[in-house]
Amino acid sequence: MHLFYAPEITDQSKEYTLSEVESKHCIRVLRLIAGSHVELLNGKGISALAEIEDGHPKKCKLRILKTDYYPRISNEIHLALAPTKNMDRMEWLMEKATEIGLSKLTFLKCDHNERGQLKLDRLEKIAISAMKQSKRYYLPEITALIPFKTFVEEHPHGYIGHCYPAMKLELAALSETKVFLIGPEGDFSEIEVSIALQNGYQAVSLSEFRLRTETAALVSVMKLSLI
Repeated sequence: MHLFYAPEITDQSKEYTLSEVESKHCIRVLRLIAGSHVELLNGKGISALAEIEDGHPKKCKLRILKTDYYPRISNEIHLALAPTKNMDRMEWLMEKATEIGLSKLTFLKCDHNERGQLKLDRLEKIAISAMKQSKRYYLPEITALIPFKTFVEEHPHGYIGHCYPAMKLELAALSETKVFLIGPEGDFSEIEVSIALQNGYQAVSLSEFRLRTETAALVSVMKLSLI
C-alpha cells in the first residue's frame, strides 16, 4: 500500500488533505483515483488507513477509515555531530540513520567545523522519504547548529568518539542508550574533548581504523539501535 506523510493527523482525525507535494505524487505520479486506499504516517507513531475521496492533484482529500498507534520499540537514539563540508554525505547519513531508527539528529558547532550554515529542509525531505520507504512510524527530529559547549552542558553523560590516544570503551561494551557525539572531519579539538569528559562523557573506540564522519556516525547509530 502506498504511504504518505501526514504530520497533522491524530487518532481522532476523520479526514485529511494531503500537501501539494504529496497530492501531486499521489495523483499525478502514482495515478491513484477516488476509492483507492492509502496509508498515512504522521511521524509520531500514528498510522492511518484512508480512502481517496477527491483526487485533486494539489489538494487530495482523504477519508480516514482507521488509525493505529505504534509505540517506540527501542530507546531514543540521539546523535550529535559536526556537519561535513559536503552535504551529500550528511544526506546519505540522514537516509540510512532514519532507516535504522534514529530518533534525533543535532548538529554541533565545533572548533574545526568546515560548514557554518545549514539548510534543514532538504534533510527533512530525505528523512520523510526514508521513513516511508522503511515504514518507520517515527520521523527523526533535526536540530540546527548549537555550540558544542552549550550542548554537552545541556545533555551531560553521553558517549564521544574521537581520534586522540586515550582510554576508551569498546563499542561492544556499550549497554546504555545515550547521546553520541561525533566530531568534524578534523576531529574535535582537545579542549572540546576535555569539556565533554568534564560533563560525564565517556570516550568510545568505534574502530581500529580512522573513520569518516558519516561512517562513524552510522556505526554509532547502529550500535545504539541494538542496545
